[in-house]
Amino acid sequence: MDNKPIPQSQSSLGFFGIISESIKTTRRNGKLLVPILLFVFLSFSHLDVAQKYILAPVAKDLVLQLAKHPNMVHDIAYNIDQTTYVGAANDIREILLVKLLIMMITSIITLFFLVATVSSSSEAYTAKVLDAKDIFSKIKKSWRRPIVTSFYMFLITLGIVFLYIMSIGLTSILAVNSWALLFLGAISLSIPVCYFYMTTLWMVSVIVSVLEEGVDGLKAIGRASELMKGKRLQASLMMVLFVIAYGFIVLMASFVTSYNRSLSAELAITIPFKNGIYCLLKMFMFVVYTVFYHEWKTSHDNKEGKSFYLPIALGEA
Repeated sequence: MDNKPIPQSQSSLGFFGIISESIKTTRRNGKLLVPILLFVFLSFSHLDVAQKYILAPVAKDLVLQLAKHPNMVHDIAYNIDQTTYVGAANDIREILLVKLLIMMITSIITLFFLVATVSSSSEAYTAKVLDAKDIFSKIKKSWRRPIVTSFYMFLITLGIVFLYIMSIGLTSILAVNSWALLFLGAISLSIPVCYFYMTTLWMVSVIVSVLEEGVDGLKAIGRASELMKGKRLQASLMMVLFVIAYGFIVLMASFVTSYNRSLSAELAITIPFKNGIYCLLKMFMFVVYTVFYHEWKTSHDNKEGKSFYLPIALGEA
C-alpha cells in the first residue's frame, strides 16, 4: 500500500503515546519479530551454556591454584618463579580467549538483532511489512554504518570518561574548602545524567545509521543530536526505565538461583529467564527508539517545511 505524505503541524505522540504506538508496531510486525527474537534468544542461551561448560573446569582449577599459592598474583606480576604458575597462566589465557570469542559472537548477533528489528519496525510503523528476503537485503546494505557510528561513540565516551577522571582527581587533590567539595559533589551527581544521555544518544545514532543511507559516524551522531532537540529528557527517561527494568530482571534471576547455586540450576533457570526477558526488553527498546526517530523526524521535517509520512492504523493496513 502506498503512503501519501500528509502535512501535520507537529508531532502528536507524547511519552505514553510513543509506548502505545510501539506496542502497535510490534504487533503489526509480529510475524517477522517473533522468529528474530527466537533466533537471538537461542543464540545467546547457547553461548551462555557453552561458556559455562567450557570455563567451569578452568575456573575451578584456577581457584585451586590460587588457594595453593596465595602469592601467585604478586609473583606473576613481578616475574617471580614463573615455571610454578604455568598451569595458572594457561588457565587465564584460555579464559580470556573464550571471553573474547564470546564477546565477538555476541556483538555480531546484537548487530543482526539491531538492524533487523529497526528496519522491519520502521517499515511496520508506516504499515509496510517486510519479508525475510527484504530484511536480509537491508542488513547487507546497512550493517557497516552502525559499526562505524558505534566506534565514534566509543571514542567520544572514552573522552568523556577521561575528563571525568581528570576533574575528580584534580578536585580531590585541590579540595581545601567547602566549595571544592561542593564542586566534587556536583561532578559526581552529573555522572548518571551523562551516562543516560550518552546511552540514549548512542542508541538514536545507530538507529539513524540503519535507517538513513550514507549517514554514519560523526554525521549520524550530529543528526541524532539534532533530532533530539527539545526531546532529550523524554528520550533519556525512557532509557532510565529500560535500565531499571533490566536491573530488576538480574535481581529476580539472582533470587531464583539463591536457593540452588548448582550449575544445572543456572543452566535450566537463570539463563533462559534472564536471556528471554533481556531479549524482549532489547527488542522493545529498539522498537521504541525507532518510533521516537520517526516522531522526531516528523517534527523536524515539519519545521523545515517538508512533508512526511504518518503511520497507518493496523486496521487500515
